[in-house]
Amino acid sequence: MIRLVRKPSLWSNFFGRLLFAIVWVGGFVVFTLWVWRHRFGTPWFLFVILGLFDLIAIGVMWDLVVRLWRTLNQREPIVEIDRDSLAYGDSAQVRVAEEHPESIVEMGVKLVGECRTRTEQDISQHRQTIISLTRVYEEELLRVKPASAEPVSRVVQLQLPKSAPADDVTWKILVDSHLKQGGIIEHPFPLKVHELSSRP
Repeated sequence: MIRLVRKPSLWSNFFGRLLFAIVWVGGFVVFTLWVWRHRFGTPWFLFVILGLFDLIAIGVMWDLVVRLWRTLNQREPIVEIDRDSLAYGDSAQVRVAEEHPESIVEMGVKLVGECRTRTEQDISQHRQTIISLTRVYEEELLRVKPASAEPVSRVVQLQLPKSAPADDVTWKILVDSHLKQGGIIEHPFPLKVHELSSRP
């Protein structure tokens, strides 16, 4: 079987989360200190709202610690496929393995197709073009709850639709890991899919 490569890598995903955490947590730490220094005369409901956002900031930091721990231990699932290239209507066998399931409550595997859509909005005298990533196909292939710390390995059958659900669809196998510490890590593994007439 051919091993698929996770894209983006766990480290690029982690650094994106780190940047978000620095902006979010740093901003609320500064704002909290400012409010505390000017606490006399500050409305009480502002402290309640600020406390809620501080709890969210703590959750963001905890999520970052969990992701760092998993990234350092390179704990990502292994996804293998029996064919290097697929065309619409093809089927393939996919092997999904998780060698370190001790921190996972549940693991799901999906076949996902996405494409970029363009919408235009008229704002005053200007026209704004918005490009967004839209999920046009989703099929769950597997959902498993590890019963122990023993490695998990499953082989599932993947079946592509007979035709593309939209133009310029990119395909991937998406493995979502629900962590015992809380949070979900999604692992995307891109697939090569060609139109039937263009496949070599």
